[in-house]
Amino acid sequence: MSFFSLISDSLILAVDETTAFRSIEYDTPESGWGWMLLLSGLIFVLILSFRTSWKDSFQLSLPWRCWLIGLRLSVLLALMIIVFNPHERTQKMSFRPSRVAVLIDTSLSMRHPNQNVPLNSSSPANRMVSSRMQAVEKLLAESPLITDLQKKHQVSVYTFDQKLTGPHHVFQREQATKIANNENAETKTISQIDWNSLLQPQGLETRLGELLGQLIREINGSTLSGIIIATDGASNAGTDLLSANETAKESKVRLITFGVGSPTKPANVQVSKIIAPTDVQFGDSFEITALLQAVGMPGKNITIELLKKLEGEAQPTVVESRDILLPTEEGLPLDVKFERIPSEEGEISYVIRVRGNQLVQDANTMDNELEHTVNVFSRPTKVLIIAGGPMRDYRFARTMLFRHPSIKSDVWLQTASPGVSQDADQMLFEFPERTALFEYDVILAFDVNWELLSQEQMQTLNEWVATGGGGIALVAGDVYTPKLARDIERFEPILDLYPVAINSFVRDYLDEEATQIRRIEWTQAGLDIGFLMLTDDPATSKQLWENFPGMYRCYPSNGAKAAATVYAYFPDPKTQTEFGFPILMASQYYGEGRCFYLGSPELWRLRSIEEDYYDRFWTKLIRNIGQGRTKRGTKRGTLVLERDEYLLGQTVSVRARLLNPEFKPLIQESVPMEVTDPRGRLLVPNLLLMHDRNRPGEYFTSFRASLAGKYRFKIIVPNSKGQTVEGNLSVLLPRLEDESLSQNIKGLKELSLDTGGTYLAIGEAAQIPALLPDLGEEFLVDERLKTLWDQQWVFFLLTGLLATEWLTRKLFKLS
Repeated sequence: MSFFSLISDSLILAVDETTAFRSIEYDTPESGWGWMLLLSGLIFVLILSFRTSWKDSFQLSLPWRCWLIGLRLSVLLALMIIVFNPHERTQKMSFRPSRVAVLIDTSLSMRHPNQNVPLNSSSPANRMVSSRMQAVEKLLAESPLITDLQKKHQVSVYTFDQKLTGPHHVFQREQATKIANNENAETKTISQIDWNSLLQPQGLETRLGELLGQLIREINGSTLSGIIIATDGASNAGTDLLSANETAKESKVRLITFGVGSPTKPANVQVSKIIAPTDVQFGDSFEITALLQAVGMPGKNITIELLKKLEGEAQPTVVESRDILLPTEEGLPLDVKFERIPSEEGEISYVIRVRGNQLVQDANTMDNELEHTVNVFSRPTKVLIIAGGPMRDYRFARTMLFRHPSIKSDVWLQTASPGVSQDADQMLFEFPERTALFEYDVILAFDVNWELLSQEQMQTLNEWVATGGGGIALVAGDVYTPKLARDIERFEPILDLYPVAINSFVRDYLDEEATQIRRIEWTQAGLDIGFLMLTDDPATSKQLWENFPGMYRCYPSNGAKAAATVYAYFPDPKTQTEFGFPILMASQYYGEGRCFYLGSPELWRLRSIEEDYYDRFWTKLIRNIGQGRTKRGTKRGTLVLERDEYLLGQTVSVRARLLNPEFKPLIQESVPMEVTDPRGRLLVPNLLLMHDRNRPGEYFTSFRASLAGKYRFKIIVPNSKGQTVEGNLSVLLPRLEDESLSQNIKGLKELSLDTGGTYLAIGEAAQIPALLPDLGEEFLVDERLKTLWDQQWVFFLLTGLLATEWLTRKLFKLS
């Protein structure tokens, strides 16, 4: 709002008429004693002047004596007039009309129906329910509300959602409008206002308490009769309604709230969330889970559809649909799963949509679909398998990975001599150099003899995980794991990768023969995590794991590290410590990479149920822990986003970890990044990723997401011959306005409580003019004082009288 519009609305206001008053005033004593002293002094001066002049002119004839006395008395009379200071006062009085502000909610919740669709409604006429904003528009455009208010008040229209705007229109008091029309002034009538354009619901949140307080502070004054608030009462941001009520009471402002929307919760079905991976290897199956929330529609039949849209396609196509029955229990969430195997590479947009004939009473059809994007990539995952010896788990996993079409595996069997053949793309006989190591995505370490690595090589492996985003699976065994646990200082870079604290006192464990098989004891995290499920159905997977006989041994552990997630325990009382049972499976994020721990080399026993389950376990594990590298497209950089989805208006923070050609942290002042907004336009100028001096090789920037849709990022890695790091995120419209679909009558009543106003339903709006008294008042526009004696001719008159008396006395040679 501009300064001048604020002044015109809250200070100057409309003036019905202006009246001028003129009067002549004198400066006279205010008390009787004052008058007595003044008159006594004047009489004394007159007598003294008369006596003096009469005696001085006794030699002259009577006419000349009277002439001199007349001149002297004329001067004294003029001086007496000056003493009384005659002046003219001119005053202009005007009229300041009573004022009323109309505050209208334009948030997205106002697009919802004004009343609930009748249950079992079958006719189209019954289903045609106007929105809350349409009800407000009709009231303002067709009812006499504003006209009735104009009879006593000046009416100003404001709107609010996440900010306050207005006044959009100021309707003058009826009498002022007539005066303006007589003077040919341009005035707009109510019928000329385009209410539909003015009151479009578009606000992403409602700051009712905060913005009402702001409006009160801006327009408050002695002639403000009250504020009328048209809203559904859904205040979901800013300060609460109680603070606005306190502000109104302190400012003595009447608040009249009239509510729109049904007071009861309307029926609604909503696709609240889609759970699906963001990146999938070409040829791998994955699940898309849609979470539905239904209210007021128990037992209804609906159809949920899965639609797919490839890059370049204008509209999505239906690929699968299911008819489901909504639960009879109110508010119970429902999840529907779709299994997909992508047949195309690139970005695929999947849309979950709900439809059906029984959705006629759905209050908000805009939340009946949701979109999720999956990036399908075909770059094979490169795996390095390191084994301290040819144990069974190593042999089965090695063979399976060698045959997998989307995995390339190299092998370093530490007990093998040159010339030995293994199922692998390449056989290694020593730990790879730094640049070669950073070509791998995942390392499977089966009870590795870490003594064969130098201190520098162990540190390089640690950096490969922490800064290079590599994923490592550490399988404990009986031969070399105890040596690792006993020399903590030497193997610190390796032990840091372990999600658990491994036990160094294992003599009894190694000497005792294990004769009893034990089932796996799963944690809730282990049952819920997707990559450990043997099938896509959680219930079936759980049953299969329960049918799995188990294992004989698990390496003892002293509990999990602080950042680790434990998936399973091995319930062996003999190896139990004060930290509980040995941990069988756990994982942790380590820097940019991920580490998985398997406490037993007996997972091959899973093949006794079915060989495919064993293959699936290792395949999904590799996909999961290798995401830090397979998703990023280049070995020398990765894009780190706090999350994949942001809300419109939020600040997006972007980090990048970049390496130089030697795969060490890249150090330079800044790196440019291209950002493409949802319209397909590049942000100009390009954003600069600034070097984080506290974290070598990391760069950061941020920007505000001002458009809903998908943002894409592209970084050209310096000195890399065109290698790029790419990523994307989605910016969603906030759903704050869809969380509460019923009118907040309680809140609106509390808002107007003790302010002199009241709550009214929209059908009771005709009562509003009677609740707002006329607070119009007269005020002084201008006042001027004009001194009547302070004129040039008065000065000349006094000078002339004195000069004439002096000349006369000179002619007659008087003293």
